[in-house]
Amino acid sequence: MILRPLFCSIVLLTAACGGGTQAPGGGPAPAPAPGAAPPTAPASRTPTLQLAPGTTRYLVRQDVHIQQDFAGLPPTVDLKYALYLTAAIGSPRDSTGWPTTFTVDSVTVDSGSQLPPQINLGAARGIQVNGRLASTGEFVSGPCDTSAAAASLGNLLPRFRSFFPRLPAGGVAPQTSWTDSTTASDPANCSGGAAIATRSENRRAATTWEDRSGVRALRLEITATYQFSGSGEQGGSPFTLDGSGVGTGVQFLASDGRYVGGELRDSSTLTIDLPVQGISIPRRQIAHTIITVLQR
Repeated sequence: MILRPLFCSIVLLTAACGGGTQAPGGGPAPAPAPGAAPPTAPASRTPTLQLAPGTTRYLVRQDVHIQQDFAGLPPTVDLKYALYLTAAIGSPRDSTGWPTTFTVDSVTVDSGSQLPPQINLGAARGIQVNGRLASTGEFVSGPCDTSAAAASLGNLLPRFRSFFPRLPAGGVAPQTSWTDSTTASDPANCSGGAAIATRSENRRAATTWEDRSGVRALRLEITATYQFSGSGEQGGSPFTLDGSGVGTGVQFLASDGRYVGGELRDSSTLTIDLPVQGISIPRRQIAHTIITVLQR
């Protein structure tokens, strides 16, 4: 999943949003039942499709519904926003992957959604994240942007590490399935104020070729379970958090190796503990993400 859990700026500061937000339609539906094939060994034939260099502009639509059980905080928070970004995969590839740059063009929030005043959407324009994209789809970034502009965005930016589809080493072919586990550690200055460790167990399957807005693309399905924990400080108050979640999704990889978007659903529960105040805040979060290509 590409969503950064909205632990900090969005979650801890929702009390500063003037009594919460409107709840249009009660938020997105819960994550659907797993649709991926049961994990099996990859087929014996040689995988044929890999990621490829190129520059693509994406629209990432995020719909997040948060429920929280704590007196003094709004019981529900709904946030819908759109993020426009460009991913440039360069060449040549070396042993660590392709040189890759994500550039944020803009972030817009739907009417009816409120953000804490600390978040400055205008600061998003032009933010860049540089790193290397492995043939397996993992993006490994260099030093994160610790500027005030980046920090003001909180957790609105996606987790670029898992933006692209994950593939087996050597590529993928239709009618194959596999399993893998991933771990990630995000330092506090790169994840909205909390140092977060995440581990996920994933079942993946490449099914069939489909038409994706006029492009022939291989359908990739994923089902994941994950656990996370972290700690940080906000407004001078330390906090810790623990939680778990499930996610399902479908992504599309064009026949020329370009990632052409997909749809992801994610449901998680977590508890935020503030030891100085002696309180615990239970949360439930449902997220729906749609990624589409604006320009190829």
